[in-house]
Amino acid sequence: MSSKLRQKWHTFLNLPRQSNITWHKSRLIEELSERRKATTPLARLSETSDVLFTISRAEHDGFPIPFRPAWSRTYNALAIIYMLGKFTSRWYFYRVAAYFAGKHDWRGVREVVNPRKGTKLDEVADRHGIDKMKFATAPKVIGLYGVPGAGKTFLMNRLKEQLGEERFAFFEGSEVIASVTTGGLDAFKKLDESEKAEYRKRAVQKIKSTCSKARKVGIVTGHLSFWDDERCDHPMKVVTEDDLDTFTHILYLNTPLLMITEQRKKDTERLRPIVSESRLCAWQNYEIKELSSLCMDKNIMLAYLWSGLRCKLSTFIHDIECHDEEYNMAVANDRLDKILSNHSDDVQTVLFLDADKTLSEDDTSETFWKIQAMMYCETEAWDDDFSSICDAIASKVKLYPQISLLLEKVVEHKHVCPVIVTSGLRLVWEKVIEREGLADVVKVIGGGRINDGLVVTPGVKRSLVVRAREVHGAHTWAIGDSPIDLPMMMAADKAVVVVGKEQTRSKSMDGALRDAILNDGLQARQVLLPYNSLKPRLDPNILPVIHLEDENIQSSIFCRWFQFYHATDDNASKLLSTPMRDDAIRGPALQDAHRKAAHYLSTKYLAQIIGLEPFPVRHPQNKPIDGYRLFNEGQTLIVPLMRGGLPMANGVNEVFPTAQLLHAKFPHDVKRENLEGIVTVILVDSVINSGKSIVEFLQHIKQINDAVRVIVVAGVAQDQAIKGGSAIRAVARSMEVTIVALRVSKNKYTGKGTTDTGNRLFNTTQLD
Repeated sequence: MSSKLRQKWHTFLNLPRQSNITWHKSRLIEELSERRKATTPLARLSETSDVLFTISRAEHDGFPIPFRPAWSRTYNALAIIYMLGKFTSRWYFYRVAAYFAGKHDWRGVREVVNPRKGTKLDEVADRHGIDKMKFATAPKVIGLYGVPGAGKTFLMNRLKEQLGEERFAFFEGSEVIASVTTGGLDAFKKLDESEKAEYRKRAVQKIKSTCSKARKVGIVTGHLSFWDDERCDHPMKVVTEDDLDTFTHILYLNTPLLMITEQRKKDTERLRPIVSESRLCAWQNYEIKELSSLCMDKNIMLAYLWSGLRCKLSTFIHDIECHDEEYNMAVANDRLDKILSNHSDDVQTVLFLDADKTLSEDDTSETFWKIQAMMYCETEAWDDDFSSICDAIASKVKLYPQISLLLEKVVEHKHVCPVIVTSGLRLVWEKVIEREGLADVVKVIGGGRINDGLVVTPGVKRSLVVRAREVHGAHTWAIGDSPIDLPMMMAADKAVVVVGKEQTRSKSMDGALRDAILNDGLQARQVLLPYNSLKPRLDPNILPVIHLEDENIQSSIFCRWFQFYHATDDNASKLLSTPMRDDAIRGPALQDAHRKAAHYLSTKYLAQIIGLEPFPVRHPQNKPIDGYRLFNEGQTLIVPLMRGGLPMANGVNEVFPTAQLLHAKFPHDVKRENLEGIVTVILVDSVINSGKSIVEFLQHIKQINDAVRVIVVAGVAQDQAIKGGSAIRAVARSMEVTIVALRVSKNKYTGKGTTDTGNRLFNTTQLD
């Protein structure tokens, strides 16, 4: 394939140019690593095509790779054909999906990331403002798993009787495999493992297609592994990537070992080999641990079933049918809204924390299942047992000292709201927090039971951070330890990775974290708990090590990004605001009222916020004494937003006479030379309605000089302009914003003509 043709193809794809050579290098390293791991001929061909695409894209972006492949070699030619087909089809897939999702400018969607990899579909939808629920819909398919003899087939037949087949489709996994294999199940058993994997793939694709066409929820019995042979040292995992890409939920039958042994003996339909109880125990423990990891990585909702809950299973599956991801998100968002509204009227920062292995080195979910395995005789008493198990686990959980001190300090700062978001057991962590005496401040969002009505997925964690930021206008921190926390960290303003002891920390986190940093732009730091001497993750140059007890970190967490001062209820304010609100007072008299209000705000608030400095003056008794003026008054710039802000700006200038005054109607009226040597800028307007103009000025000034301090002074600030979700609160997530107002108004009316403040000030009420 000639260089000219490759360039034409990349021009056709028109992907965003990556201007950083590090991005291309990291991609190439990753793809070469994947190429080395490939075992089958098809996988090697696919991974080779990814390597060639990475090289050709780097060349197109102006970064030729020093070593170049032989594009004309026969094998590379096959990989190039594969590359062209794979990436072009992905490109078309995203455009078509965007079109059917109702995106108006769908032609602008240019993506080639693997849609089946992790949360890439959600990320693409977010990048292009596409409704994720419309962007990619797949049937709900529930996998029933458990070691052979756990009772999967019996349970599925019972569900078929209870649920019916109008809205549900039932599949015995082995029967579907037999239906896609020439010669049936007997022929399938004679195949080698690679051939079996191909037929398993066909079977699950058939199940997915059937459910999609019939618009039914699929319920499938399946196997994670086989370990019947006592001579084998380890189980043979048979679950496929296609299985994990198809199943939206997995229910694992955590059947008591004695019951499994009895059921295997009494099975007259299958000849089952005799397996010792110790082997069954090891086998079941392996599957529980493996499924927990796989489902977390693949964003599959996982639940464990035991004898006491099987009677409730049909209710659970009805819940799955009715409550999709959108409903799940709505439940989570509603809980966050209630937490923030009950916490404080002044929530400025939300601190999101994962629970297991983040707050402590314990994995409470794993402990729970170990204890529950010893209590398999429960039936009606399960609710009491569940609570007692949670009590037992919570009593043993020890928070990391650094985390404990951080949460205790939150109590002193009402503007910071800590929220634990756990994919584990909500009740355990509520009991832990209650024991620590923090239940009034620290709240938990989580599930663990059907009654909770919520499953916390990586998408839910991310959604909560986005909601806190965009709806409530809060500055957000996300602290977690595993890949399931990465979407939450990506969405937060600040992210911290908790790194525990090497033997207990998440094994899959390094690769996922590296990918998020190098490819997805994650900017995070790591904290080593419980000891600072632990080995860090990755290279500290790309994932810096911090200490939660460090003063700078504490200051950053507890910083008040948004400061709002007003005198609404002061008697002085009521007197000063009366002529400003009196429709009979206009022109110079109204200007004078604005000027007096600015006098009051300058002496009461600005002098306190900015501070004063002494300077020598001569006393009437002819002796030198200290006088006082605004700190750095000569390096202060007063900027009235013309024309409504001018009278108040004059009032501020009278109090601070050596400050500079600059009239500005638009942000670009403030030039770079105007800010040279300036320490403080005081923006002045008569009324803050939506806050849009103020935000434009703030951003413009900070873009020119990020070090300058900006304070806003206004006669009236509309209530909605300073609340969460407003433009002002949004910009306060990236810079400190201070506003001083004479009063707050809940009147949303924006004046025109005779009611416009600017027109009343200058007797131009005939203008609209």
